[in-house]
Amino acid sequence: MREAGKDIGEAKARVKRLTGIPLVIRVSEGRGRSTLIKGSIVAAFPAVFTVRTEGGEIRTFSYADVHTHGVMFLRTYDPDAEG
Repeated sequence: MREAGKDIGEAKARVKRLTGIPLVIRVSEGRGRSTLIKGSIVAAFPAVFTVRTEGGEIRTFSYADVHTHGVMFLRTYDPDAEG
């Protein structure tokens, strides 16, 4: 379900801010199932963005997936980071 008061432009802006940063991405597959993908956003286009996984696979998602929480970005754990 989407958040009230937010639009697709905010989803696009968030994706552009996260481009090139290592992420863990939770992808909803329906019926309560989800998959975690480790990778980074490599390109953002007008309607979709692409993610390169750690295994080298390219996955494509729409901004609507982010807007409706079908795709969620999670922080990665970096043991070398301070804080």
